[in-house]
Amino acid sequence: MGIFNKNKDKESSADNNEYAKIIDWPLKWDTGAPMPQVYGNGHKTFLLYMISEPDPNWDGTYTTVIDNSSENKYPLALVEFDGGTFRFGIANEDVFGGLPIADKGMDWYEAHVIENSKWIEELKTIHKVHPYYHEPTWKEKKHFMLLFHDEMLEVVAKDYKIEQFNSTFKDLAKEVIERMNK
Repeated sequence: MGIFNKNKDKESSADNNEYAKIIDWPLKWDTGAPMPQVYGNGHKTFLLYMISEPDPNWDGTYTTVIDNSSENKYPLALVEFDGGTFRFGIANEDVFGGLPIADKGMDWYEAHVIENSKWIEELKTIHKVHPYYHEPTWKEKKHFMLLFHDEMLEVVAKDYKIEQFNSTFKDLAKEVIERMNK
């Protein structure tokens, strides 16, 4: 596993380099099998994942297999980002150390805001050719990065909201589709 330096962000902020800042994320995902699913429609991005709820009776002698296609209800989180630009997959925990900002504030299984985001700068450059480009709207955008076990999610959005459900993955996915098409 790679080493992440949580204190590097102070150095990086002084010279306008990109760095990660861990944010307080209220519903922590399961580190072993969060099973994240991402849905988007160009205006909003939705993320659902399994919430970490350790079994107080677990003695370490067995593994519980989670089947996202089953009719079992699980503690699930639904995150709605008010932005439609996202990247998903990209890397897993075995290669997080190869990310360009790995030693600039990142930490395992955490949610981050990327300060001085190169990705946002790239998006701004693309959009500047539009005749109605308006720079101040970009000041509201944030680059979120969430590191899961087998995937990572990056989203450019103004903000997000999180809700907790006790649901099947299928039923919560239907809820997402309903919300996307309102």
